[in-house]
Amino acid sequence: MDVLLTTANARYTHCAFGLKCLAAALEATGHTAHIQEFTIQHAPYYIVEELLAQNPTVIGLGVYIWNIDLMARVIHILHAIAPGITLIVGGPETFGDGKEESTFAGADYIIRGEGEGALIQLLDQLEAGIFPREKIIDGFSPDLDTLPSPYHLYTAEDIRNRIVYVESSRGCPYRCSFCLSARDTKIRFFPLHSFLLEMRGLLERGVRLFKFTDRTFNVDEDRALEILDFFLKHRSEHAQLHFEIMPDRVSPKLLTAFAAFPEGSLHLEVGIQSTNKDVQKRIKRYQNLEKTWETLAFLRAQTGALLHADLIVGLPDESLESIGEGFDILVKANLQEIQVGLLKRLDGTPLALEDDSTLIFDTAAPYEILETSCLSYTKIQEMKRFARYFDLYYNHGNFNESLNLLWQTGSSPFLIFKDFSEFIWAQVRRVHALSLSRLAELLYTYLKRQGIDRAIAASVIETEFRRLPGRQDVLNFQ
Repeated sequence: MDVLLTTANARYTHCAFGLKCLAAALEATGHTAHIQEFTIQHAPYYIVEELLAQNPTVIGLGVYIWNIDLMARVIHILHAIAPGITLIVGGPETFGDGKEESTFAGADYIIRGEGEGALIQLLDQLEAGIFPREKIIDGFSPDLDTLPSPYHLYTAEDIRNRIVYVESSRGCPYRCSFCLSARDTKIRFFPLHSFLLEMRGLLERGVRLFKFTDRTFNVDEDRALEILDFFLKHRSEHAQLHFEIMPDRVSPKLLTAFAAFPEGSLHLEVGIQSTNKDVQKRIKRYQNLEKTWETLAFLRAQTGALLHADLIVGLPDESLESIGEGFDILVKANLQEIQVGLLKRLDGTPLALEDDSTLIFDTAAPYEILETSCLSYTKIQEMKRFARYFDLYYNHGNFNESLNLLWQTGSSPFLIFKDFSEFIWAQVRRVHALSLSRLAELLYTYLKRQGIDRAIAASVIETEFRRLPGRQDVLNFQ
């Protein structure tokens, strides 16, 4: 059976890796799959027109938190004007706790969970003239030894312009209550030898950024060491590897392996979420914080890895003061990226199933927290702006030296940046459409008000602003 697989990515540089996995599985069983990707910037009418131009009989649609509204519209329009096309929906947003049937009312079938095996079975039935009565189909976990590789489906354009996603394992050993991975705590591994052969092929094709989708890369230390050793031997000069790791489970051997990589060739995402032990227990995010800080200190001082840590605002029972304590630790650890994000209510997670009345969420995607027993709506909106401004100033790397002046204005980076964030909001009343020159001017004005020497502030900010060629804006320091 011929199937058209489609989705809308958050941006062009992202690839729909899940569709490639499905396409590879379908092709291996005699079905024919075509992939057509869009972005969330495309209008639903355009997407529908492009899909219909392929004259499909079956369309599989991947639905995610960033595209659910758009894809729901696409499904509605397709069902209205082309009811003869069989529409099959899959992806994380199919765990709607009963709401998915109304959300995707125009779909013929909804597959929840891993889709390779379930989609093949469904297509075999449809091809035989059997039409299952049940609209919702539960996927199942296939034997990873038998799954065909999807990596040949990366096109030359993908390799040249987009992030290449790879996976050496599926599942997660942890049961964090806010995460969909808590549904699948059994770790399964792809055969290592064949996986590394596929990686060799991608390297030979010129892939420079490998983003591992493994939920915890270091869950099996021996495998992790073997993968790192492979890339250390075979990587190209400018290749970069992205891994998610649990820092309190990193052994001395693994630290030594990380240290062997050149500057900037590793991007390590370290799960923190909260540094409050009571909150960690509440959300089942258990980790040894003392070991975590030791690991981060070593990685920052002894390796060339880029370190990214996450904090979540709105976790149950966590106060603003508690969030600030964690933020201060991470800033003082001098990590290159610190993402402050809002808690989201993802259907199918333990947190959603608890239905805690002290947590109030927006019912529209991305389902962000609105209020908790510890944080008012106003405080959460302030932290949402805080997170956006911190991205612009800190995570984007444009004001590293200038921020050192900012940290001199107090003892708590959290309180300092919170005050700075409120100052910015009072001045501009927006979080987007802020040019780099405007950001520089706002920082100068704030530093001046905090008593930092005007000449020093102007010099440091100006130097950083001119660091990259082509920045011709005249900065207005008054």
